[in-house]
Amino acid sequence: MIEYLILAFAPGIFWMWFFWRKDTYDREPLRLLLRTFILGAAVVVPVAGVEELFVFGEGIIAMMMVGIFEETAKFLPVVLYVYKRPEFDEVMDGIIYATAASLGFASLENLFYILSFGPSVMIGRAILSTLGHVLFSSFWGYSLGLKKITGKNTVLVGLIGASVAHGIYNIVLMAQFWFVNILAIPFMWVLYSSMTGKIKQSLKMSPFRRLRRQVTPSPARSLSCPSCGITIPHGAKFCPRCGSSVLPATEPLLCPQCGTALPPGSVFCPQCGKKII
Repeated sequence: MIEYLILAFAPGIFWMWFFWRKDTYDREPLRLLLRTFILGAAVVVPVAGVEELFVFGEGIIAMMMVGIFEETAKFLPVVLYVYKRPEFDEVMDGIIYATAASLGFASLENLFYILSFGPSVMIGRAILSTLGHVLFSSFWGYSLGLKKITGKNTVLVGLIGASVAHGIYNIVLMAQFWFVNILAIPFMWVLYSSMTGKIKQSLKMSPFRRLRRQVTPSPARSLSCPSCGITIPHGAKFCPRCGSSVLPATEPLLCPQCGTALPPGSVFCPQCGKKII
C-alpha cells in the first residue's frame, strides 16, 4: 500500500514543486499550499458521488459534465479557504493555489485508479492526467488572481474555460479511435503554452517585482572594521584582527512603482512622485 501511495502522490508533489518554483517574486508558504493540497484531495469523494448520480455513460455530454463537476470541486477550496487570506496578494497566487488544489485532487484520484486498474495506469496519468488537472484549473486560478488584485471579474469565464478544456480532454481520451486519442498530446501542449503565458503575465503584474533588490555587491568590495579600522574582505562577518562584528551595508529602499533608490527619510519618490508609506 505504501508503494501505491508513493506512486499516486509523487507526480503531484513533483508538479507542485515545479510550479511553485515559477512563483519568482513572492513564493507562497508551504504550510498553506499543503492545506490547499489536502482540501483539493478531500473533495474527490464527494464529487465522485455527484458524478455517480448525474453522469451516465461516456458520451460527449457526460464527459463535459465531469469537467464541470470536477473543476467546480477544485475551485471551492481555493475560493472559500485561500482567496481572502493575506497570503493571497498577487495574481500569480491564484495560479499557485489552483495548482495545489488540483494536484491534491489528482493525487487521490490517482490512488483510486491504481487500486482499480493496477500500477500500470500511472504511465499515462503521471504525465497527462495529473498535469492536465493543473492546466485546466489555471484558467480559473488566473481569473481569481486578477479579481483579487485588479478587481477585474472574469472568474465565471475562467471556470467555464477550465470546464470546457477538461471536458474536451475527457472526450479525446475516451474516444474509440487511437488517432483521436493521440490528439490529447498536442491539446496538452496548447494548454501548457496558455498556462505559461498566464504565468508570465502574472509575474509582470506582481507588486513585488520592483521591490526585489537588484543591488549585487562586487566581489572586490571591502569594508573597514568599525573598531580597529583595518580593511576587511567583502563577505566577512567578523574582523580577523579584533573579532568585532561587521554589519553589512544597508541596501537602499526602492520605490515600489519605478524602482528608484530612495534617500533615507523620503516621503515621495524623487523620480515618479509616488508617496512612500
